[in-house]
Amino acid sequence: MKISIIITTKNEEFNITRLLESMHKIKDKIEVIIVDAGSTDKTCEIAKSYDFVKLISAPSSLRGGGRNIGVKKSSGNVIVFLDADTELIDKWYSELINSMKRYDIVAGYSPDPKGRHLPRVPIYVNGQDITYPTCNIAYKREIFEKVGYFREEMITAEDIELNYRCVKAGYTMFYNPKMIVYHYQRATRKGFAKQAFWNGYGRRQLNRIHPELKHAHSHGIGAKNMTRLGIGFLGLNIGRLFRKKQ
Repeated sequence: MKISIIITTKNEEFNITRLLESMHKIKDKIEVIIVDAGSTDKTCEIAKSYDFVKLISAPSSLRGGGRNIGVKKSSGNVIVFLDADTELIDKWYSELINSMKRYDIVAGYSPDPKGRHLPRVPIYVNGQDITYPTCNIAYKREIFEKVGYFREEMITAEDIELNYRCVKAGYTMFYNPKMIVYHYQRATRKGFAKQAFWNGYGRRQLNRIHPELKHAHSHGIGAKNMTRLGIGFLGLNIGRLFRKKQ
C-alpha cells in the first residue's frame, strides 16, 4: 500500500508548519503533495523547507481543481486528502492503514482542539452520509479512474458531490472515529460567517448539478446551527441569483 497525501493551500503560513511537523510521526515512506493556488505569504517558502514535500503551483485554481492536479501527479494507490489547518494525531496513520485494507473510502474524525466547530448538514444517500469532508478522508486510486475527479467549477461542496457519485456507483464510505486529526476551525465570528456563506453557496451549486439532493439535507436545531443555516441560506440564494444572471 503506497500512500499519497494531497493538501491544497492558499496563504496558509500560520497553519502549514503545524501539519507538516506532525507528519514526522509517520515512519513509513509516503508521498506528500502540496498544490498551492497562488499564495502571497510564506506558505510556499515553508513547504519547500521540508524535503519530503512535492510542491506544485496552480495559481487561481479552486479546491477541486487543485486536488485533481494532486491526484494526477501522485503515484500512490491510496489517495489521502488533508486540509492545511489540520494536525495528525499519533494513531492516525495506523488507523488509516488498517481501515484501507478493508474499505474503499475511509473518513476520519476531525475535531477542533478547542471545541469550536461549524455544524455539518448531513445528506443521506442509500443510508450513507455523503458529507464527510476532504479535511480527513482517503480513497483508493481506482475510484478516480472509475467515478471521475472533483468538479473543478464548484466553490465548495465538491467533496460532497464526489462522494455522492461514489455512493451511487456502489462504493461504501466507512467512518473511522479513531482516525483523528485536529482541525483548527475559524476563531472569529467573521471567519465563521464567511465559511457558512460559502458552504451555502456550494450547496446551491450541488443542488443545481444534482436536483434530486435538494430535499435530502438534514438540518439540526440549535443557536449556532440556526445562525450557520441563516448565513448559508444567504450564500445559497446569492448563488441562485448569480446563476440566473449568467
